[in-house]
Amino acid sequence: MHASTSRHFFRSFCLACSLSLSTFLLHGSAAAGDDQVKLTPAMVENFIAAHGELITLAAELTKKYGDRSDTPGDDPVASLPAFQDIAEAKTRTGAILAKYDFKDLDALDIVSNSVMLAYQADVPDTNGTGDGGGGDPEADKAKARAEIEADQTLTPEKKKEALQQLDEQFASLQSLTPLPGNPEVVKPFLDKLKPIAEAN
Repeated sequence: MHASTSRHFFRSFCLACSLSLSTFLLHGSAAAGDDQVKLTPAMVENFIAAHGELITLAAELTKKYGDRSDTPGDDPVASLPAFQDIAEAKTRTGAILAKYDFKDLDALDIVSNSVMLAYQADVPDTNGTGDGGGGDPEADKAKARAEIEADQTLTPEKKKEALQQLDEQFASLQSLTPLPGNPEVVKPFLDKLKPIAEAN
């Protein structure tokens, strides 16, 4: 895409990509966009409480059975699926999940993904501009498209390529958008969620 186009759109897009990476590091298998649920305050509270107990469990299991995390420095909770072939680990993990109304680790992943996407929507980006999710991606895309189409320095072929890239990037951005209402549910919990989000 031409360097002079869609600066705001790309800043929002890069922020969303950063969140996607954090979410994958946090829980490994949650797929942004495909796996979200409508959150309630109780679900967010359960997620926070369960995460704390699961971190403790993961540390104990790592000490006893060795480190099974995919990448050093990952949130310890992300390593729990790798311990599920051990009866003790499976039983203890299941007990914590049941205590907080999660059917299994997959259910936790979906809530985790939903919470973290909603959290990011309420957190200013790292440049301090403070519009973390308050922008309008559709308007950004329309503006970027108009700039590309009006750019006389682009050949028809380059223009077509730039528009295609814009569509692909917008589709990726859309997949990282929290469900409507979820940011509002998460807002009262931002302080408690911050250490979880920054654990990586």
